[in-house]
Amino acid sequence: MTHPARLTRSAAYWTLVLASVLAIAGGLALSLPRIGTMEEMLLNGTATGVEVYVGQAWITLAAGLVGAGAVGLILALALAAAKALVAPRAAEAQAPAASAEDEPIDDAPADDEPAAHVHTAPAVSEPAEVR
Repeated sequence: MTHPARLTRSAAYWTLVLASVLAIAGGLALSLPRIGTMEEMLLNGTATGVEVYVGQAWITLAAGLVGAGAVGLILALALAAAKALVAPRAAEAQAPAASAEDEPIDDAPADDEPAAHVHTAPAVSEPAEVR
């Protein structure tokens, strides 16, 4: 029986993916209209300082958002790839659980009962001090 991967059930993982996608979408929504407006005004020769300089600041902010979103998506993909590589190895390392029928019967006495056939070594005394 296979269990669903914990990564795909993790709220933190999906928050990372969702925040990354929203950052990319928000950055594109901020930059694309301003780039179009700036290009149109510069080509017409009617550009003012507001379109050029304020537009550049907004585009710089949007580029940071798009970059952060891209880094987040890359991290999410790296986590998924690492989980895919580690999960099969961890599953191979676990031995299948033995059933009660497969276990050998243990005739050894309980820990609190002394065993008659167990030999204990005599206690070693410390050597006398040499003068």
